[in-house]
Amino acid sequence: MKRLGLMVMTAAMLVSMAVAGVFAAAEAAEGSAEITQVQLASKVDEIADAYADLGWFNGVVVLAHSGTPVFERAYGLANREANVPNSLQTRFNLGSIMKHFTAVLVLQQVEKGRLSLDDTLDQFDLGFADPRAAGITISQLLHHRSGFPDIFTAAYRENQLAFDTIEKRLELLRTAPLLFDPGSDSRYSNYGYTVLGAVLQKVTGKRFEVLLHDNIFKPLSLKNSVYPYAPGHPGQSLRYSFNYAGEQAFVGVTEHHGPDGGIEATAGDVLTFFRGLFYSDKLLSRKGDAFKSYFGGARDHWASFGGGAGLSTAVELDFGSDYQIVVLANTDNLVAELISGRVLSVIREGSHAPVTLPPHVFAYRQYQKLGPQAFSERFRDIYDEAGYGQFIGRTLNELGMSLLADKEWDQALDVFRALEATFPSAPQVYDSLAFAYSRMGQLEEAQAQFLKALAIKPDFRSDYSADGYGTEQ
Repeated sequence: MKRLGLMVMTAAMLVSMAVAGVFAAAEAAEGSAEITQVQLASKVDEIADAYADLGWFNGVVVLAHSGTPVFERAYGLANREANVPNSLQTRFNLGSIMKHFTAVLVLQQVEKGRLSLDDTLDQFDLGFADPRAAGITISQLLHHRSGFPDIFTAAYRENQLAFDTIEKRLELLRTAPLLFDPGSDSRYSNYGYTVLGAVLQKVTGKRFEVLLHDNIFKPLSLKNSVYPYAPGHPGQSLRYSFNYAGEQAFVGVTEHHGPDGGIEATAGDVLTFFRGLFYSDKLLSRKGDAFKSYFGGARDHWASFGGGAGLSTAVELDFGSDYQIVVLANTDNLVAELISGRVLSVIREGSHAPVTLPPHVFAYRQYQKLGPQAFSERFRDIYDEAGYGQFIGRTLNELGMSLLADKEWDQALDVFRALEATFPSAPQVYDSLAFAYSRMGQLEEAQAQFLKALAIKPDFRSDYSADGYGTEQ
């Protein structure tokens, strides 16, 4: 379906259009490689159009220079069932971009002297079983160096919507061992930001949502940002997954909000937040140690991304050119990040990588073309030749899981067998096969497959079953 859209160009851009023809010949004669705002806006639209024309991208793209939008456009539908188009006033879930809001709240308390980056968790009585957790610092939580696993445990995956408060999320990993000694390694952890939310509530005596509103939304006048999710708002986008068949399927809300993700906001509010953070002292003192400890590493560039079922978000700040890119989508598979990265490439290099299908869509089309046997034998080479950078194991597993969700049992098993042929010594392969058979109601076969995983790695824990498909009973 042809994408719907709204294009808004600022007065500055219109002026540039008027004079562009006058200077075009002179620029060509001088051999200038610098791209004009008019040319850049055209390229941005071309990139977003390409993803929209694939049936993949719904959302909003904003390109600003010195904080002033020079290109703004909405694409596709906020609500496909009601045929409601996205607009510049549409709210999108920000996903993990939320973590930068949480980081700001933490650093504000550091500036006020209520917290120190060196404070350890033993001061907050949160009840973690692993004795090493007592020594985790606030800084380590902020930088994903705590040793906490991620929140996506088997128990969480089995019923994500059951965990609707910070307190319930904390319970998920309270008794779990750390992955490593705090500070000795790094591992991305949404759970670590849940812990930060709990710390903030302990220190301030206020609910997390109140802190967010009073200390960020209010001082920046973010009037089109809400937390928690407010269903039924006319400006709220619904969420759709771009599936293996190249179609958008409604997924709705699959997780509750939390300090690790969950703000619903417009692209304009997102731009205001990052401008307020990096170009003013409204949120934090940019010369202060608190700001520098987290955001001070940003010299030429700062990026923030979010993703999940039915959402993809991206912010790129190019400090040298003073361009800001905001892409928010109510569909998934990192489409916002792919768009923003190509826009940044045009700004810096004048060109961008080709627009391609998501890896799992490409994989499914190859499966349909080749058939199960040839797909199992040849896909790895075809995938490498196509230039996809995503790990092939992840691509095949995502495709298999998507087919399972649609109860395409035989096709899902074909894909997981191709995964097994590619990685026969990986226990995760047999966990996925076990999950497939469990979904099909074949518990004995599920257990047999999971025992293969345990034969490879005796202490392996399933990503999908809290009790190893009954093998731990």
